[in-house]
Amino acid sequence: MLGLFAACTEKDKNNVSYSSFSKTEQLTVFRIDSVNDVYMRYPLRIRKNDSCLYVLDLLTSEYACHTFAYPTMEYKYSFAKKGNGPGEFIRVDDIRLNAEGECWTLDSNQSLISCFQYNSPNSLFKVVELDTGLVRTLDFVFYEDSLFIVPDYTGTCRFNILSSTGKILESHGQIPVKEKDANISDVAYGQAWRSYMSYNSDNGILAMAAQLGEVIELYSLPSGKLITVISGKNGEPKFEYIQGNMIPSGIMGYSDIFVGKENIYAIFEGHSFKDIINKTVTKEGGNQIYVFDLQGNPVKTYILDRYITGFSIDEETGIIIASDLNSDQPIVEYKMI
Repeated sequence: MLGLFAACTEKDKNNVSYSSFSKTEQLTVFRIDSVNDVYMRYPLRIRKNDSCLYVLDLLTSEYACHTFAYPTMEYKYSFAKKGNGPGEFIRVDDIRLNAEGECWTLDSNQSLISCFQYNSPNSLFKVVELDTGLVRTLDFVFYEDSLFIVPDYTGTCRFNILSSTGKILESHGQIPVKEKDANISDVAYGQAWRSYMSYNSDNGILAMAAQLGEVIELYSLPSGKLITVISGKNGEPKFEYIQGNMIPSGIMGYSDIFVGKENIYAIFEGHSFKDIINKTVTKEGGNQIYVFDLQGNPVKTYILDRYITGFSIDEETGIIIASDLNSDQPIVEYKMI
């Protein structure tokens, strides 16, 4: 079903502002992937290559990552055992696949990015200790095969490029806040502007989507220059600054983002913290996927029949594989129209 709405889009030198999308399409789940061989408490992130699907269970009691053959969804193995011992993980915040198809994990509590040998879930292939100048890294993407990009939470820049050994090589960008309060610390701004990341090596675009607002930043690498800031009607992250701490007071914004070859896709929630606190929000995640072109112009909105928190998108086949935390069958698939 197709709906048309009047969009209001304004663009200046480094900004795209919109209040709605000119095109809205409804999507219904066409396939539910059975993962009965593994119990997952909080399947937050999904990563996919040609033959495997990797799922991150954020609140696992045993293994954080699960591997399935795709598209058969045959269970293969689990890895990243939770614990405090050698080779174990306190908390895995994200997983990524590199160009060779290796799955890497980020443990924010231990400040480690780790790689497991392919098909050897109990054998760590490489462990990278992150630079001590970083503040509790919560996301990462690969850059030029052996380097990493991580967000900055000190408030002094937007992202850092790390060496293969985890050392800071370069820092880029600045928080795109319109009016900065001199009485609020840089670290508080860094916390308020926590963003999820995606990078596409084919077009060199890095996207950062704000968790607590309706703002997406696009950067061009290797220069690190800002392409544009995309702002919706909810705008910048809103927060109260109490005794040196940032307390969110606006909305839950984006929960995942993907930079494709043709477009940029982002899951948008839009729930206010007032509604969350009052428990009028009954679903976790968002049922909208915003689509922008590579210059940041709004293209369309997909409205889903479920609320999702993470996804993997294949532009060639038009398949979206998503995680629905509200269901006993949490891995679902959509076909983009």
